[in-house]
Amino acid sequence: MTAAAPAVVVGVDLGTSAVKVLAVTTGGREIATGSEFYGLETPHADYVEQDADVVYRATMHVLARVLADVRMRGSEVAAIGFSSAMHGVLCVDDDGEPLSHVITWMDRRAHAIADKWRSDGTALALYESTGAPMHPMLPVAKLRWLAEHDAQLFAQARRFVGLKELVIFRWTGEWLVDHGIGSATGMLDLRTRDWNPRALELAGVGADRLSRPAPPSTALRRFRPAIARELGLTEETAVVLASSDGALANIGVGASARGDVALTLGTSGAVRVLTPEPVLDSRARTFCYCADDTRYIVGGPTSAAGASLDWIFALLLDELPKEARFARAAELAAEVAPGAEGLVVLPFFAGERAPYWNSALRGAFDGLDLAHDRRTILRAAFESVVFGVYAVYDVVRELARDAERLLLSGGLTKAPLVRRLLADVFGLPAVQPHEQEASAFGAALLAAQAVGLIDDASAAARAVGYDAPTQPNPELALTYRVAFEKYRRHIDAHLPLMR
Repeated sequence: MTAAAPAVVVGVDLGTSAVKVLAVTTGGREIATGSEFYGLETPHADYVEQDADVVYRATMHVLARVLADVRMRGSEVAAIGFSSAMHGVLCVDDDGEPLSHVITWMDRRAHAIADKWRSDGTALALYESTGAPMHPMLPVAKLRWLAEHDAQLFAQARRFVGLKELVIFRWTGEWLVDHGIGSATGMLDLRTRDWNPRALELAGVGADRLSRPAPPSTALRRFRPAIARELGLTEETAVVLASSDGALANIGVGASARGDVALTLGTSGAVRVLTPEPVLDSRARTFCYCADDTRYIVGGPTSAAGASLDWIFALLLDELPKEARFARAAELAAEVAPGAEGLVVLPFFAGERAPYWNSALRGAFDGLDLAHDRRTILRAAFESVVFGVYAVYDVVRELARDAERLLLSGGLTKAPLVRRLLADVFGLPAVQPHEQEASAFGAALLAAQAVGLIDDASAAARAVGYDAPTQPNPELALTYRVAFEKYRRHIDAHLPLMR
């Protein structure tokens, strides 16, 4: 690195459908960026998988390109931080080679096991130690499913890991899992930050078949020679484990002050706050996961977000190419008054997570009238997605605190209609950070903090700045309160039918 060149850090986000790599200065100025799509596979009903080698090759390809771009600009990378989607399970052999595809968070094959544990009290007892509400996405349930339904693969596997762990092993030879990803398995004790014996017993594995839990600030500088040559890494470059995509999105949007709530709306949705200690819900409606070395994230994810909207857009706007549907849907929805003329959409086409944690919950259009057209349905669909994350916030503020502003991330929040809905339904300013890749940005800044280049990753994110907030319209507060309560009553009516 030349004397005049600023320190550069890189964030790598191993997402559900694509990898994103972001190189920034410690002041948050973007230097280079890249991404590559890799998609999902659905070989059977309830199965949603990824090929780990496809993800790894995409990651190496994009990362090599970004690192070369940084060097071409006269800088060297001081640290690389890793974000990853949560809840994945990959079976590997003694050499660390995949024996299966990654079973992703969207996979529902373990639903019967999760339902049984919820009904017999096992789930709540685990939640009190791990902070993870029971759902088929959790690796603890997936491992039990493998033990019961694919005993040969289960016995053959030397370890069960996630995508980030595979990358770290291929680079360094060490099997490590950061506390953020570890706590999202449903097997990490929140207070000891080590594997929970009861959870391991239920999963049917010993700690020797999982990676070793490590603090998110863990920095590694010894790489396999082939990796060092391929990426141009030196002993001065640190690879930092960092945390989960959710925790890092909070850090990446600067949501650490008392009145800050981070809200993500993309393929899925989430509401999260950072807390200094574990905060649990007596009814296990929200998660509590480790965020960084000392803090926790409290909140909940929704499955009914962008993926549900895409399904509705395909149904109602099939005459348009896929890439044009969202903009046209927003235009049509804006022609309908708030409240969608009483129409309620339940967008649970693949079950729902927080606050219901019911994988059997399904979608519905309630209150359809001959006077309604596709504009009405689209308006109700957009409102329902916002109501979904508001239902999570309704629980979070019971446990933690009321918010003063929403800090946004995710592709849906780029649409003015969605930002207005969020501001009006929540009754809070909706704020878009200048840096849109929140998880990758959070990973880069947490890496910078881990190696001593900055003091506080969240403060560094806030310093980058925000767009002008979308302010709530107080005249619509009653309209949306009535519409939300109607939405909630319809869900309550449907839940008994889905058992």
